[in-house]
Formats: sequence, structure tokens, C-alpha cells
Amino acid sequence: MKISIKNYLLYSSVFAIFTEAFFFNFIIDWKLLYLIILVNYFLLFRIKKIALNKYFTLLLVFFFAHGLLAFTFIRIPYNYMLSQIIGISIVGTYYYNFISLYKTIDIIKVYAKMCAYVALIGYVFYFFGINYVDGRLNSIFKEPAHYVIVVIPACYYYLKTKKYLNFTIIFGTLLLSNSSLGYIGCGLLFLVPNLTLRRMGYFVALMPFIGLAFYFAYNELPFFKMRVDDTYNSLNVVNTGKFEEHTNLSSYVLISNLYIAKRNITEHPLGSGIGSHHYMHTQRYLKEVRPPEYIRDQQKQEDNSFDANSLFTRVFSEFGFIGLLLVLYAMYLASKCYTHQELLFSQGVFIYFLLKLFRDGHYFPPEFFFFIWLFYFCQKEFVLTSDAHEK
Repeated sequence: MKISIKNYLLYSSVFAIFTEAFFFNFIIDWKLLYLIILVNYFLLFRIKKIALNKYFTLLLVFFFAHGLLAFTFIRIPYNYMLSQIIGISIVGTYYYNFISLYKTIDIIKVYAKMCAYVALIGYVFYFFGINYVDGRLNSIFKEPAHYVIVVIPACYYYLKTKKYLNFTIIFGTLLLSNSSLGYIGCGLLFLVPNLTLRRMGYFVALMPFIGLAFYFAYNELPFFKMRVDDTYNSLNVVNTGKFEEHTNLSSYVLISNLYIAKRNITEHPLGSGIGSHHYMHTQRYLKEVRPPEYIRDQQKQEDNSFDANSLFTRVFSEFGFIGLLLVLYAMYLASKCYTHQELLFSQGVFIYFLLKLFRDGHYFPPEFFFFIWLFYFCQKEFVLTSDAHEK
């Protein structure tokens, strides 16, 4: 039986966003993702001419120009910048060209179905103690938070298309993930669509239920209470860099990276250049931080220094107030998807963007550009359809 190249590209490219745990280390991490993209680039060459999106190209030029100036001025090795731009270029260009081959609904259906399968695998792993992380569900991912962030758009999509069985399957795994990010995502599923003047009454009506859910989680889930308390008590560390000895690792990682970003922005208001947060963290400002002794003993004081633990923290650190304005403007434009009921999947992706800003500052994990370009083409198709109807 002859295998369709387009069908292979469709299923393998969507599957790639679930493959973060499929790798081995030999000098560097060799990931299944790299193999999929390498093979698929050759297949793309066979069926289409590789194209560059003009806005994406301008963004890459900005990254290079800004980074070149900042790295030269601050004296940071250029390899930190070049590795990020190369990674963004390869993954971003691939997913732009891949998604342009199909109708967005065809990709969405495959993605949503794979999320349901991965959720079912998660239940099996959870109840049989396979790939288990501290009693939390993470399915085939390395961490529960990474699982949550990838499946959240599918969960929203199933809810809004009234496919309640699949919604319940995925929603249940978000709860079993015992991830703070998962609980935030669950709240955003119902909260964000109602943040409009027209629906403010509905939002106000939901607030008691959201408050009760937070109260229950805070009082009944010790790990959640611990993280909330530690994070609240540690907020002053953003100014001092001095941690209490009982601070848990998650709170330390969050607050220490905020401290590094704050110090970096104080000295470099326009940022230190793409890829520089890790360098500024480890080479410039870590000596000012006083981690808990147990974290020093475990050599974890530099944890998440590469990605700053959140995209917002990393962008703010590396691009300064320019990055802050770009993020706010991009989120404003993206939020307009809620003004059209037809853009259901885009609305789910918007929630992903919010969670991404809060957690995980890597610039080119596969799902990041998968969702960015799927969002872009959903908007593009909607505009073309609307113009056709008007004519």
C-alpha cells in the first residue's frame, strides 16, 4: 500500500509535539523531534517550495540585530544568541510550511484525537505507577506541567464543540496532574471566555465557584498549599535574593529567575539579547542569590536558568521593556479571537499562550510554533471566509 507523503507529514508532525520524553544523551540530547523534523524537511522539499513568512523573517532579523548590539556591549559569547536563533528558525519555518499544506480543521482534528489518546495513556500510567512523578499524572511527558500545557487547547476545543466525553477524559487528567499550572489552566478554561463587558455578569456569578475551588485546593491539597504559601512568603526575595531555608524548589526556581530578570533589567533596560538569561544568571547575578542549603547541596541553584522558568520572565530579561511591549501587544491582538465564535480552537490556543507566559520559557519546543502557526492560519482562513461571504 502506497503511503501518502501528506498523510505521513500530518500525523508525524502532530505527533512530534508529544515527544519531549523520547530522547537519549550522547554528548548532547538527541531527541526524536530532531529526527522527525529532519526527515520531514526532505519530504517537504519534494512536494513544495519552502517559504518564509515575512513577519517571522522580520522578527528573526530583530532578534539578530538586537542580540548583536547587546552581546557586543555586555560582552556575552555570541553562541548563546546564535543557538536560539538557529533553533527558532528551523522549528518555526518547518511548522509554518507544514501547516500551510492543510486546512486547519484537518490538523485540529488529528491533534485533538491524539490528545485524547495521550490522556488515556496517562490514566493507565497513573494507576499502574508507570512514568510516575511524585504521585502526579504526566502521561508520556517528562513533567506534569509540560503535559498540561500541550493538551489544554484540545480540552477547551472539546468543551466548546460539546464533545463532553473527550473533554471529561482530558479534564480529569489535568486534575490528576496535581500541577499548579494544571489548576490554573482549568480555571482559565471557564474564566477567560467570560472576560467581556457583555458577560461580566456571568463572570461575577462564576467567582464564588472559582473561590471555592481555590479554597478547596488550598486546604485539601498539601502540595498546592505549600506552593502558594512559599511563593507568597518568598515574593520579597525578588528584591533581596535571600531565601528562607524551608523554601521549596518550585518556588525557588520561580522567584530566583524573577530576581535575576529584575537585576538584569535594572542594569540593561532594553534587555541583554536573546539567549542571554542563562549567561546573566550563572555568570553575573547568581553570586548575589542565597539559596536554601538543601538546594545548594543538591546543586540545583541553577535550575531552569536556560528558560527562566517562564516565557514572560525570559522575554522581559532578554528584551527589556521592548519585550514587555511586544508581549502585551501580541496578547492584545490574539485576544480578539474571543470576538468570533467560529475561532474556537484559537481561543484554546490563547489559553496556552497565557500558561506559556507563566511557565516554560523555551523558545522552540515543537508545540510552541505548532500552536502559533495554527493560530495564524485559523485567523487567515476566517478572514478569507468572512470576505467571501460579504461578496
